[in-house]
Amino acid sequence: MIYRITDLIEPDNGCEGFMPGEEPMVTLILTSENGAERKVQLADILAYQLKWDIGTTVSDEEIEKNCRPLS
Repeated sequence: MIYRITDLIEPDNGCEGFMPGEEPMVTLILTSENGAERKVQLADILAYQLKWDIGTTVSDEEIEKNCRPLS
């Protein structure tokens, strides 16, 4: 199945920032061709490297390879 990234949520760690060794993560809201919504999480740097942004389409295979499911 093909999904479109409809939202991208980055954490706001405020003035505390990230703990040493903690990798910044991003949550992607995906919408399938039939309107089903799905949330996944992956490293922020990986999303940047893959050029995944709002409007990008991704396949099930790409999601399984790179992401952690949230719902």
